[in-house]
Amino acid sequence: MITIYGASDDTVVVSGDISEEFDALSLKGPAILAFSDGTVLSIEYADEGDDGIWRIKPVHVPDSELLTISRCPVNGPGYSDRAELRADCDWVVYGSAVASNRH
Repeated sequence: MITIYGASDDTVVVSGDISEEFDALSLKGPAILAFSDGTVLSIEYADEGDDGIWRIKPVHVPDSELLTISRCPVNGPGYSDRAELRADCDWVVYGSAVASNRH
């Protein structure tokens, strides 16, 4: 299993079968996480409520039964949505540039 969440206001954390911390300060706008199973997620630090909250959104999910995203309540406990990916992944790519044929 792989868990994805934001930490503080400047770090994207991937932990579990793949473990890495990515610097979010170098990106403008949402970050993209692409996993070797084909799952693609967007994560962004958004100003909501009294403090900011990390929001995670699915971009492409080949098997929705393998992904769970728990939303963090505005002004509630915590500061980040939390995604759990139960797919067998060998790698994750982190960045912000995306090209698509969707209009």
